[in-house]
Amino acid sequence: MSDAFLYLGGLGLAAYFFRLWLEDYRENTRHIKNDLATGKPLFADVIQSGLPGATPVGWMATAIAIFGAVGILALEVAGEYGLDVVEDQTTMSVLLGIYTLAAAFVEELIFRGFLFFDRDGKWRLYGSILLISILFALIHPYIWSYDVPENEPPWLFWKWIGLNLWHDDGLLNIQPIFSTFILFINSLWFYYVRLFGLNRWRSLIPCIAAHLASNLGVFVVKACQGKVVLFG
Repeated sequence: MSDAFLYLGGLGLAAYFFRLWLEDYRENTRHIKNDLATGKPLFADVIQSGLPGATPVGWMATAIAIFGAVGILALEVAGEYGLDVVEDQTTMSVLLGIYTLAAAFVEELIFRGFLFFDRDGKWRLYGSILLISILFALIHPYIWSYDVPENEPPWLFWKWIGLNLWHDDGLLNIQPIFSTFILFINSLWFYYVRLFGLNRWRSLIPCIAAHLASNLGVFVVKACQGKVVLFG
């Protein structure tokens, strides 16, 4: 029940920030159309106001972003079967599946929005993308887990974090390492579609669409594998 309240709270927070982002998107779009109509030169770092990436983008950029995300997911599924780690995958509740769709927007707003460095040269840009992508992959609880024992204070979080790198028989646990690596690749792709030439105004729309497609695809794959439950 506590997880349900957590997910519902996350959905409400995502909805609030999406409304703010959508308002900025409408304002920026109106700004761009007016300036283009008058022949005024525009640059991506000039026209944005409000929340980051709240700018328009063509359908082709979004389609490519989604296609790439689905391709990475296909490689992930093939890799799981090739490594024989499908049975090691966790189950997902329907509410968690819905929450991951909202989380796609929030994560893109944070990681490809606020944590976006496009100044001070290309090498700093590329270095920041690599470091932030590593952070993005590591914050997802695959190679680590968090379990608070009963009657213990949850704020002592460092005591309850454990690593999932080894099986009980002492063998290396490949599944969490592989899943974390895929998250790293996903992050690089999301940054790419924020920066590539088709995304003239550095819009977050291709990133959000790709992330949504990836999370929705994971839910569908788990459902086909019998790993989706109604509650849990």
